Parts: sequence; C-alpha cells; structure tokens
Amino acid sequence: MGQEQITKTPDISGNNREKRDDNGRFRPGLSGNPIGRPTGCVSITAEIKKKLQEVPDGQQKSYLELLINRILKQAVVDGNEQMIKQIWNYIDGPPRQADDPELVAPIVHISLLNKNGMEVREESNEKFLA
Repeated sequence: MGQEQITKTPDISGNNREKRDDNGRFRPGLSGNPIGRPTGCVSITAEIKKKLQEVPDGQQKSYLELLINRILKQAVVDGNEQMIKQIWNYIDGPPRQADDPELVAPIVHISLLNKNGMEVREESNEKFLA
C-alpha cells in the first residue's frame, strides 16, 4: 500500500493574487512583508555584535578578542575536537554530503535508432554510478 502525496495549491486569491506567480511564489521585487520589521524591534544578534565591540572594565581587549582567544584555547591548547570541528565548519562550511544533488551525476539513457526509427542499441551510465 503506497503513500499518497498530498499537495496543497498555493493561495493566490484576493489581495494575494498580484504579488504571487502561478506557483504561489512572490514575484521579483514584491514582498509578503512590505513594511518590514516594526520600529523598535530588538535584534538579539545586533545587540550581541554591539556588545562584542566593547572593552570590559579593567581589560585591554574587547569581548570579541576575549571570546576568540577562549575558543582558540579550547581548540588548540585543550585539544577540544568538537571545537576544532566547529571552527572548521564556520571557516569552510560543513563537508558536502554524497547525496548532495550538485555532487550526484545524472543517470543518462541513450537509445541508438536506425534510419527506420527502430532501436538498435541502448546504453546507460547507471551501472557506473551505482
């Protein structure tokens, strides 16, 4: 008994119609949030970035420099393998997986036909990709 795939048709009715294409995606240059984030809305990331630039009382280095030194100490001096992996992933990105569509070659089937349109030979690269 196979699973049935349920697909939902995107809502492109009423006020939504002119903003979206036939697939329900926003057209280029149009947004679902045209007025943007409300004024006064706090971004935790922005606040942390601002705080990292400050130098704590009695210190000569910023919070950012202190944080970097601590991270590098854990990775290099303490030999924390998890921290080493984390740093590596932030620098180069995580390793690409074998099932990444960009790394998988497409399966190609070729049929050779004679002048009458009859199939003479069929080839596929599927056996080489398995």
